[in-house]
Formats: sequence, structure tokens, C-alpha cells
Amino acid sequence: MLDALLNAMGNAFTPEMYLFWTRIECSAWTLADVVIVFYLVRLANAARRVLNQDPHVFSYIILAATIPLAAFIPLAPTGGVILLIELAVTIPHFLLILYVLAKDARSFAAALHVLAQPR
Repeated sequence: MLDALLNAMGNAFTPEMYLFWTRIECSAWTLADVVIVFYLVRLANAARRVLNQDPHVFSYIILAATIPLAAFIPLAPTGGVILLIELAVTIPHFLLILYVLAKDARSFAAALHVLAQPR
């Protein structure tokens, strides 16, 4: 029964409908990636500020460089182009997440330790 329902839904989608919904889904996920990475860098900078360390600047530059690429997702003519844009946007985001977590794991812990101390 579930197979029949899924087949009926799949057969109702035209390639144009599939591309339309793929653009919407990819745009939403990419926006979520931008927001997550932005706030991760902000949290890292807050921890670094508590410890009187220099804030991340390069991370914001990399994040900002991916936003114009993401704006092209709704305009992509094919699914293959959407995939290439997604790769060009999300790979730097994941690398930024890894970089910030690797660079600031101790900063997060030290900042929490400082903030938890009674004043």
C-alpha cells in the first residue's frame, strides 16, 4: 500500500516540479547553513572576547564569500548546477565549522570556566 502511494506521488511529479522544489529545499538548507555557521563564529568570538583573544575575522570573510553563490540556487537551470553550487557553498561551511571547533575547543571551555567563577 505504501509502495503504491509513493509511486503515485512520484509519478505525479514532472521534471519541472522536481526542479522547482529542489531549488526551494536547497535554498532553505543553504540559508540554515549560513545561519548556523554565523552563530557558531559569533559564539567562538564571544568566548575569545572573555579570554581577551583576537576575534575570528577570516571566518566571516569566507562565510560572506559563499553568500553570493547561494543566491544563484533559485536561478540554477538544472539539478546538476544546483549540486555544484551546493558543493561550492557547503564545503567551505563545513570546513569553517571544523576549523572553529578545532581552534576554539579550549577557548569555549576556558571561557565557561571564567564565566562560572563567582565575582
